[in-house]
Amino acid sequence: MNKIEIKNCVLLSGYKARAFFIDNLPLEEYINEWLLEKTELLQSISPVCELAICWTDDYDYEGDAKFMRFLLNQNKVITPILSCPDDFDFSCILIVADIVRENHKVIWKRIGQVNHAGESFEEEKRSGILYGGHDVLCDPGSPEFQKWVSEHWTEELYLRRINYTFPYYQNENNIEWFATCNFEFDEKEYDALIESCYHH
Repeated sequence: MNKIEIKNCVLLSGYKARAFFIDNLPLEEYINEWLLEKTELLQSISPVCELAICWTDDYDYEGDAKFMRFLLNQNKVITPILSCPDDFDFSCILIVADIVRENHKVIWKRIGQVNHAGESFEEEKRSGILYGGHDVLCDPGSPEFQKWVSEHWTEELYLRRINYTFPYYQNENNIEWFATCNFEFDEKEYDALIESCYHH
């Protein structure tokens, strides 16, 4: 069984961060090793040590935070673990793990990066409140719709994430996998670690 922790630390690069540690090694070191022969991919996500842990409520919008909590409660899911700290809204660099819960264990089967090339903002916009069947009788590009959405933004963004972003992440074609790791964690310890991220 592997051990997962989150520590405040100074990484090899000298960067101060909250970082995942697996078996006492920073996840950054695993990723750098996995990508030794994939220099183009490594350069696109470097420096890995500066990526932020996604398990938090510290998003600009409550809809994003609510979506992240939804992902963490699934039994079989491809879910974000690290993100670009500047945008931190699921739109830029996003490292994900293919996670399965079974037999009191949480398994990170694979780790990869989301390829955003296939995303459509127009489709995303139509997957929110309009998709949910709400009685908003106007064009999604109209000022009336924009006003209505701004007044209900948490619900709108969450619905977009559930109806558009979630299935996008679960599509294998949208992930560039770079490691088969099969890390196995004790489920109780894993859930306690998640809880600690929401009570700091």
